[in-house]
Amino acid sequence: MLPAALFLGAVAVSAGRNWIDREVATRLREQQAASPVAAATTAPLATIVVATQQLRYGAELTRGALKEIAWPGDELPKGAFARIDDVFADRQRRLMLTALEPNEPLLAGKVTGPGQRANLASLLGEGMKAVTVRVDDVVGVGGFVLPGDMVDVILTREMEKSGAVSDIILRGIRVLAIDQIADPQSAKPSVARAVTLEVSADQAQRLALARQVGALTLALRAAGQQNDPEPQRLHAGDLASGGAPQPVVVAPPPVPAAAASAPAREQATVGVIRRAARQEYTVPDAGLAER
Repeated sequence: MLPAALFLGAVAVSAGRNWIDREVATRLREQQAASPVAAATTAPLATIVVATQQLRYGAELTRGALKEIAWPGDELPKGAFARIDDVFADRQRRLMLTALEPNEPLLAGKVTGPGQRANLASLLGEGMKAVTVRVDDVVGVGGFVLPGDMVDVILTREMEKSGAVSDIILRGIRVLAIDQIADPQSAKPSVARAVTLEVSADQAQRLALARQVGALTLALRAAGQQNDPEPQRLHAGDLASGGAPQPVVVAPPPVPAAAASAPAREQATVGVIRRAARQEYTVPDAGLAER
């Protein structure tokens, strides 16, 4: 009986151990399948074309400057190339439109079409135009405006009645090129004679008209600046008040004859500062009369 008991005990221990191992393995598989990391690793993989070296604007694209790496198939960026053969499918030269860093994916919007030149026309967005404005070292912000910067366009002109006025006619305009330099990676300031701006059709008309009626000035915007207060027209007389537009003072309407014979109401004095000079007006205090 003793050998039989030992044999049956060993069988029971072995069966129990196998059952526990199976349960643990099943629980681990369920937890891994439920985790997002596991889901990402089990997603089908594809390939994407990336750069092997730094590519500058206008550089010719070659097979040696590209490579294919693994990439999750359901997360490919829009316009990406899966194979190097797809880039050179038409066997025509292609040029870079923007700079590309090593291991950065190559997208269709960053390279010219097959056989296309790397000119300004290929840099324009849909429905946008390129307009060139003549500048000097003052208008061009001392030469520190570079391709890719955002600027505001200020128009200064002489008005018949109000004298010289200044208006911001365009805001947040992208600079395409400085003279003949269109490389956004160019960081060397230079005094330019012409600045090419990317504008819509309506903005192009505004610029063309503004060049005929007054002088244009460029104001460089801070990187990432989006929301700024609505600009107001500035008159020459506003310069004495530190640049703040002066309030418009409306003269009080004439007092009718019937009102003149009415009992006198309490008066109030209102002071108005116009062009750094203070002038006082005496008006009826309607609120005090009612009380």
